[in-house]
Amino acid sequence: MGMWCRVTAMTAVAAGLMLTLAGCGGSERAVVMIEYTLDPEKGLPQGLETVAIRPAELGPATDAKWSDITADMLTQLIEQSRDQFGTDIRVADRVESKKVFEEADLSAAGLTEGGSPAEAKLLGIQAFVVSKINIKEEVNKGKETVISGVDLGVLAGRDWGGGGGGIDTREVDKVQKNVTAQALFKLVDAQTGEVWAVHEDTVTSTEETKPSFLFGSGEGEAGLTPTDRIAGALIERVAREFVAKLMPCRFEHEIRVKSSGNENCQQGVKLLRADMYGEALDSLKAAIAEDPEDHRALFAAGVACEKMGDYDKALEYYRRAVAEKAEEQYIEAKTQLAANIGQIRREG
Repeated sequence: MGMWCRVTAMTAVAAGLMLTLAGCGGSERAVVMIEYTLDPEKGLPQGLETVAIRPAELGPATDAKWSDITADMLTQLIEQSRDQFGTDIRVADRVESKKVFEEADLSAAGLTEGGSPAEAKLLGIQAFVVSKINIKEEVNKGKETVISGVDLGVLAGRDWGGGGGGIDTREVDKVQKNVTAQALFKLVDAQTGEVWAVHEDTVTSTEETKPSFLFGSGEGEAGLTPTDRIAGALIERVAREFVAKLMPCRFEHEIRVKSSGNENCQQGVKLLRADMYGEALDSLKAAIAEDPEDHRALFAAGVACEKMGDYDKALEYYRRAVAEKAEEQYIEAKTQLAANIGQIRREG
């Protein structure tokens, strides 16, 4: 093979390497907001008109601010149900109910010291919402090797046979953060201490920096979502599930979708981004027909179906995506929809 052929071939190899590492095909991304109404699983006790919400009891390592934040979150969810769906219930003013919580004992309800039946009756409070919150954060740090430079001249044959490498590498920071929220909520009769409804769950979010293999840079922990923001979303999710046991509750959450390298999958995610959900599903089905193991296409198809209100089909796609690759996002979407599907209000 002549020198020109060798140079051309090596240049092509180098170019191919660059394109592959840079992800020439790329991936499409979309953010889809899922919204629906959950009808109550159990409903409110008969005659309940006013409820007092106690600041949450906290785990040993949980910042004190989450006590009032959790109570405010519950208050907002209950008031939203009243405003949007006409739920006939009032949340007692925090100041007027403070004495109730300071003077009585709700230990029989399995939580902490709580309220006074006499004071509660005087203020017209029929029930208390009590809660326990524990937030844990775990940060794991490591290193990842990325390409910092490519000498195309060397790869293409300059100084042919002269030795030396054509690719320089370096190490960058890689950080994984796990945030776990343990939440327990109870609705307790103010007079008898009887627990009317209880909901407990432990939810986790895992996030990590993902430096590009080609010329990647390490953002470190600063590149991740702030812990308070993650914890707030996790606690709100469990609080919303608790409220939905008792009264109509609006559910909403954001799903981030990423395409595979399949052209139909990429087109499908583009259409999701354009709010063209039916057309997106058609493209995603075409991608799945080409590769039934394309977990990104399967997950995106589930998102399209959930957005259009075809919840049974969405759950089927989520299960298939999890079977192909047990990514946390896929598992969360499947678990959440499976938990809610029986309570979702079907429009029309």
